[in-house]
Amino acid sequence: MRKYDVKIIIRFCNFLLDMFAISFLTIITILILKGFLQSFQDYSLRNNRIITFILYFLYYFIFESSLSTTLGKLITKTKVVDQISLSKPSLLKIILRTLCRFIPFEGIAIFFSEKNRPLHDIISRTTVIYNC
Repeated sequence: MRKYDVKIIIRFCNFLLDMFAISFLTIITILILKGFLQSFQDYSLRNNRIITFILYFLYYFIFESSLSTTLGKLITKTKVVDQISLSKPSLLKIILRTLCRFIPFEGIAIFFSEKNRPLHDIISRTTVIYNC
């Protein structure tokens, strides 16, 4: 592990904080949509899944492509960078990183990879470091 690599417990905290933020955004969005769209008047698991899927993608894509961070990473003072140059990742790497988050059980790779990295880091060739 390099000195600037983020420990697994911090990565887990990032995940929990980001899931809280996404859940909050999802609830607010669904409440707003209930006021405007008839199809959201009654509870629908399908509607909830679609909104959650869209917000999950947008949350990570917008935050990481524009700021190299998310709300969870801001709180823990970490950021996502290119694995080799340690600079801001390209837009293509952020898109790939975000899409890889939808691979079932992708986060479990963190326990089996050499450097405790999830698949979205490995495939996109990105990593999370402390924000100096």
